[in-house]
Amino acid sequence: MLYDYTNIEKIVADELTRRGIPFIAQYSTRTGFVLDFGLEGGLAIEVDGPCHDGSISKRRDRFRDRILQNEGWHVYRLNYSVVNDPTRLAERLSAIFGTMGSPGHPE
Repeated sequence: MLYDYTNIEKIVADELTRRGIPFIAQYSTRTGFVLDFGLEGGLAIEVDGPCHDGSISKRRDRFRDRILQNEGWHVYRLNYSVVNDPTRLAERLSAIFGTMGSPGHPE
């Protein structure tokens, strides 16, 4: 089944693809969480829209991130304000992946 990206997930997927970084969208983890993007090396990219701005959502995201970290994931959250600014998105992805290019294939 094909996944329909949200608008901001599509921006991130397109940028990862442009950079040659392989990923699996909507990657299911052992604990039952679904990552926006799963990548090799236990990297997880979560794309947060405005619904993640509230205090309850932030608390839930921190809880989820702790569980994922205990599972071995390195979680990177990209806020919609970063994703919607091409320069900030490029800088953030460069900070995550460096200049080495692709981290490889997801498991």
